[in-house]
Amino acid sequence: MFEPMFMRLAFLTAIAAGAALGLMGVYLVIRRVIFLGLVLANAAAVGVALAELFDWSPEISSIMASVVAALGLGAFQTLRRTSAESIMGWAYAAASSATVLILAGTAGADMDTLHLLYGSLLAVSTTHAVGLFLLAVAVGVVHLLFGRRFLLVTFDPEGARVAGVNTPLWSLCINLLVGIVAAAAVHEIGALLTFSLLTLAPTASLLVTRSIRSAFAMSAAIGVVLTCLGLVVSFYFDLPPGPASVALLALSVPIAAIIGQRQEVAAPE
Repeated sequence: MFEPMFMRLAFLTAIAAGAALGLMGVYLVIRRVIFLGLVLANAAAVGVALAELFDWSPEISSIMASVVAALGLGAFQTLRRTSAESIMGWAYAAASSATVLILAGTAGADMDTLHLLYGSLLAVSTTHAVGLFLLAVAVGVVHLLFGRRFLLVTFDPEGARVAGVNTPLWSLCINLLVGIVAAAAVHEIGALLTFSLLTLAPTASLLVTRSIRSAFAMSAAIGVVLTCLGLVVSFYFDLPPGPASVALLALSVPIAAIIGQRQEVAAPE
């Protein structure tokens, strides 16, 4: 299974995407803005669709689209008459429809749509796999350097503001970091797996861990292990790797809920 080069590159991509998205997704789940991950993944898909239409670089186009979406959502969230959920819903609908409409004007639109939704893990180039891995390392370094500040504005934005912390700026930094990672991953693993790693892995992690530090490590581990396991399943059973990984991630949430409940029952009062 590991002899073909395309499988090695697929596993490298799965490790990088699982770790980076699983790590950053914890912030989204704690902040209760999980649909931000879906919006940014779809914004990245719009960027890739534009690249297909105008023959641009898909990596640069997707990152630019995600950055614009993150900046725009940060501005809209300051509006008092609308909730964050309503803005996310509008952005998701706009990005999804734009992707379909843009791809409708390109040749092979059906294949392009499937590619953006489910990715092409088994056709990742060496450059893209290595680039995504280096980005995952950079995300880990940023988390170690600024994780405390990120958590402060995540858990207690009002307290952080009173303490003199520029809460909107640091919240925007989190959004931008998530957007960049999602944009880099969506072209290789698809919007569906990107969103699942940003939400399902952190959710399962928070259900079974008791400390926030272990939640980050567990979420990254779940993302890596289950995405790689999805590749193994796809290899031996001739299944698409993206949906196989998503199915495993979806299954991890109820399993984590059961384990978490048993831990609470077993814990001494």
